[in-house]
Amino acid sequence: MPKTFEIKDGRQTGLRASGLQSGVFAGTLALTMLWVIGQIARDWTWLTGLCFYIPSPFLAALLFVSAVFHFACRRRRTGALFACLALLSLCVVLFAENRFCVVRPSVTPGTVRLVHWNVGGRMSSRAQNVLLGKRAQVYVLSEIPGAESVDKLRAALGPEYRSVVFGNLAVIAAGDVKASGWLVDRRRMKAQLVTWMRAGEAIQLLVVDLPSEIDVHRDPLLREINRLIEQHQPDLVVGDFNAPRRSRALCELPDGYRHAYDTAGAGWGYSWPVPVPMYALDQCLYSSKIIPARYELESSISSDHRLQVFDFGLATISR
Repeated sequence: MPKTFEIKDGRQTGLRASGLQSGVFAGTLALTMLWVIGQIARDWTWLTGLCFYIPSPFLAALLFVSAVFHFACRRRRTGALFACLALLSLCVVLFAENRFCVVRPSVTPGTVRLVHWNVGGRMSSRAQNVLLGKRAQVYVLSEIPGAESVDKLRAALGPEYRSVVFGNLAVIAAGDVKASGWLVDRRRMKAQLVTWMRAGEAIQLLVVDLPSEIDVHRDPLLREINRLIEQHQPDLVVGDFNAPRRSRALCELPDGYRHAYDTAGAGWGYSWPVPVPMYALDQCLYSSKIIPARYELESSISSDHRLQVFDFGLATISR
């Protein structure tokens, strides 16, 4: 009788292990297939957009763990399959979504620095110190806690700085700044044109804030932003787009506009969520009137977004 129980227990254990292996295989393979659909169609529709938003670094890590799991279970063919899929997703991370081996344009005298940061609804003294340490000529802030926090930062920057606040967005710059009014303000989609006067030159910034809700189809909103860019021809477009850099519309920018990361950036190009960013949601675009020098993304525990730092030169700008 004890031997019979041992046989039954062994069979039950084997069935549970086989069921676990099958579940891991089916679940991981299904997620990978959805990711592949997303990489091909991207945000063409709302549904394919959901597939596109499966983070590639997460999938690569999951596939690697699955490969190790199946090798440990002596399922070598399945382990090899997941290892190959892990390599595929890793190549997307390293060569499609990020840039590591690049040559940046040279920094010239008179370089201007722009900093954009989604502060996540709070402005602690630590966050203020981070911004002060960047010594930028213009700051664009998203999700500010209120105008008082902006006034405090502006005062700390110095008397030459001016600020304008519109909703939960703000621009602080060394020189005069003027907001032209909302170009778009609906269902949390916001776009504001701001004119910054610096050394007698008018520099126009299009400040963008798009919704974060997962039930919102991003592609129509991004194409509307592209139409605003074509209509108003801003020098810089910056903000929290809540859409990956490789979204279809962001890969089809109006003529003369480029991503600062694509020309002057390098390193881990994701901006959210800190401390393990896996989405490139915060964007900085520039026109042909801007000469890129350096673009960086930096992390701070003061927000779940990384901050964008863009150093650039100015061509002759006439308005």
